[in-house]
Amino acid sequence: MSSEIHISSVIVHAAPGAMPDLTARLLGLDCAIVPARGDASRVIVLVERSSSSAVAETLDAINALPGVYSALPVYHHAEPAAALAEPMP
Repeated sequence: MSSEIHISSVIVHAAPGAMPDLTARLLGLDCAIVPARGDASRVIVLVERSSSSAVAETLDAINALPGVYSALPVYHHAEPAAALAEPMP
């Protein structure tokens, strides 16, 4: 079990016609998806992994998906996994 949790957001730009298949493939990579408002060719992908290298591997996998023009990380946060169980102040 990992002692850290890494949370990243990625903006994925893809061919508009590829979105239905791309959405299914992203869910298959265990990612969460937030549609970008007003743009049928972009989607925000949330990645939660146990290490920064696992986040990088997921980013590489997203970039390799059919129809993806680019997948660019926007935010990355890491903290001890135990902190997720602590109450927020």
